[in-house]
Amino acid sequence: MENVLEIVLWGVFGIVSLGVIALAAIVLAVSLMSHRAYAEEGRLWQQLQASGRPLQGVAVSLARSPTGYSRRGPVGQRMTAVQLGVAYVDAAGIEQQTTLRTLIDEDLLAHFSAGRPDIHLLQDPQDPSRLAIDRSHTPLEIRGARR
Repeated sequence: MENVLEIVLWGVFGIVSLGVIALAAIVLAVSLMSHRAYAEEGRLWQQLQASGRPLQGVAVSLARSPTGYSRRGPVGQRMTAVQLGVAYVDAAGIEQQTTLRTLIDEDLLAHFSAGRPDIHLLQDPQDPSRLAIDRSHTPLEIRGARR
């Protein structure tokens, strides 16, 4: 009887352990997908620094990520994942609107509220639908002081 109880307890322990591992894997997968989705715009900016077409934009909307994703920045600040709606005039003079998923320093979020002017963008000359915020003119984070 004692052996049966021990086997049942080990079985319950095994099932609970598998559940915890599965839950941790799901949380990790969602976190990695969120990070990838909101870091992609920053990678595009790095690619477009030399060849991107500069444009001016205006924020038309700002919403935090539906998952609430955020991460620590390089100097300890909180970088918040947002969906930033931007209106801009393209190279052909046509008014366009897009939503950029990016990470912005929490202390700078107010600068990107709707109607604020001067969001500098870089447009991919090969694919005009690809835009990134030009961080050299519109910073997304407050940098740490140099020592």
